Amino acid sequence: MSSDRPWLDSLRDSSAALQGVLGALLEAERHFAPPASPLERLRQITTSPEWAWLQPLYRLIADVDHALAYADDLPASESAAIGAHARELLTGGGAPAEQPFLEHYRALLQTDPAVAMAHAAALRALQALPAEAANQSERLHARHQWNERRRFLRMGQGGRGTS
Repeated sequence: MSSDRPWLDSLRDSSAALQGVLGALLEAERHFAPPASPLERLRQITTSPEWAWLQPLYRLIADVDHALAYADDLPASESAAIGAHARELLTGGGAPAEQPFLEHYRALLQTDPAVAMAHAAALRALQALPAEAANQSERLHARHQWNERRRFLRMGQGGRGTS
């Protein structure tokens, strides 16, 4: 446990819960997709336009896990921004590019009990993260810092120098 930074433990729990959502979605979609080996399914999920709707979720999970790998400088404010972004992704209010995910996700949320249970577990885990700042400029700054960290992580620079 990170007693001096408890938000990191909550962020790890949130990542695991988001992975649970992804797993439930993949299982629900498996019933509609033609049979494929696990390797072929992974290729489809990451490259096929039919699976592009899942990109916002698996990119978020990858970004969070990568940030946790370099968590020595991840402040509580960025954990709050991550939680807000994840909640928006799962419940609406996210970026326009995330709307295809939300539309598909909502349909599965309404029809698949496993997806609904994973959704509830994810929201509980995300609730344990720090709250975003009440001050709008502080909130926007934290979200900007998180987006910059994600950009640096994707470039392979380990997110250094983004505090």
